[in-house]
Amino acid sequence: MENSNKTNTLNGKGQSMTLRGYYKSLPEPTFPKRDFIQEIATKCNVTLTTANNWIKYGIKPNNPEHVRILSEITGIPAENLWID
Repeated sequence: MENSNKTNTLNGKGQSMTLRGYYKSLPEPTFPKRDFIQEIATKCNVTLTTANNWIKYGIKPNNPEHVRILSEITGIPAENLWID
């Protein structure tokens, strides 16, 4: 038999929880690496591919403003972003 004490009401107000309501109440998933790449692409106004290339393949941006933004986002000094 199913335990009737499971949370199946909204905020204890006696309203029944629906499947849609349950789904909407779940926390949003987080994807820190994807979100980080998206943030870089957005703030530097470049494609996701370009941001990926900077991060994953060690390609340095030609634009010094992009280097400054990357340094600002990460807190890593610009001269240390691509130390081999």
